[in-house]
Amino acid sequence: MFCSRASESEALFLFRCTRVKTEADQRKGVVRSMVRALDRRFGGEDWDRTRIRLDPLDDLVRTILSQNTTDANRDRAFGDLRAALPTWEDVMSARADKVKRLIRPAGLVNAKGPAIQGVLKWLQRERDGLDLTYLKDLTADEGIATLTQHKGVGLKTAYIVLSFACGHDLCAVDTHVHRILRRTGVIDDSCSREKAHDELRHLIPKGKARSFHANLIDLGKQICTARTPSCSECPLRKSCPYFAETEAGPR
Repeated sequence: MFCSRASESEALFLFRCTRVKTEADQRKGVVRSMVRALDRRFGGEDWDRTRIRLDPLDDLVRTILSQNTTDANRDRAFGDLRAALPTWEDVMSARADKVKRLIRPAGLVNAKGPAIQGVLKWLQRERDGLDLTYLKDLTADEGIATLTQHKGVGLKTAYIVLSFACGHDLCAVDTHVHRILRRTGVIDDSCSREKAHDELRHLIPKGKARSFHANLIDLGKQICTARTPSCSECPLRKSCPYFAETEAGPR
């Protein structure tokens, strides 16, 4: 009797492992198809090869400023900050209320101002200089741990800095990317943006994460919008569950 139950348990365990592996393989296949289709449409790989590489510290500050605002507001805040305080040493040592006033176009100044100055002070204390280029020499996981220990620096911010300024093969999950991953069935509806970073990381073909991110952003802004997506124009429509449900209409 004991051997029989043990055999049944082993069989159930193997069945579950096989099922999980099959689901993961299916999702990898979906993502591979998405990578190819989106790059044909938006050309993220060409863009990634020719884009300007930003300084990691500049990129970190810009990304902190970009949280919950538009690119235009972020750029205005960054420009105002650097015009008044030309060096990061100036920003680090400035009065907190002055930094908040300068970055006001980006909003959420009571969070973003202390986050920026906090990172600068930590960097000066730990590295004896305001330079984040050493992140390029760390593994992706080491870089993520280094950045996310700071208040105001989440996974999305860390992934963006490490991928676009440091060359790591990572795809940040913002609002657009998260929406598309859910609609295409790559992640469950219950999967948070934070969890989606880890879920997606193992599904993207090697070397394609940055261009995939860029292409997903273009898709989310131009076609797969939050309220009125233009599904008929989408290069993913033939295999998209959201499109199939929309076409079928209410039952």
